[in-house]
Amino acid sequence: MSVSDPPTVETLIHLLLQAETAAQTFYLQLMEAFAHEPDAARIWWKMGADEAAHIRLLEQIRESLSPEQSQAPADPLWLEKARAATRFSPEQTLARIRTLEDAYQEAHAIENSEVNALFEFVMSEYFPRPLQADFVRSMLQEHVDRLYGLRTTEWRRGIQRAGNYSIA
Repeated sequence: MSVSDPPTVETLIHLLLQAETAAQTFYLQLMEAFAHEPDAARIWWKMGADEAAHIRLLEQIRESLSPEQSQAPADPLWLEKARAATRFSPEQTLARIRTLEDAYQEAHAIENSEVNALFEFVMSEYFPRPLQADFVRSMLQEHVDRLYGLRTTEWRRGIQRAGNYSIA
């Protein structure tokens, strides 16, 4: 999708799905790149699984919307944030990673970007069943907190990435 796409709720959800899919791909690539370190690989796997759950929830939203809801105008600010989120490239980011610390910093940047705020907004605004905002925030916080399982900066700096892995 591009800037010329209609500024609709459908476009917003489509863009967010792209961003979440890219994040999932990135985490699964990290799982492969750090498979030699089981603790790290397990955390990257869980991060990828969380992204898969986000994708499924977004698909449920998309399937639940009526044609009128789907084609309704979306907030321009959220659309711009969604477009920005789709600029993330798992492959380019992975190419910069040499150590687990590099991976941690990139993941931290992703998780502190606008993607989680956008996901929270879409879930709160469009999910077919009432969801408590606290539940959505708790789910996202648990996802971000997984990164703390990657121990200390010193430990992460000592774990080198293995090989050139790519999940396509």
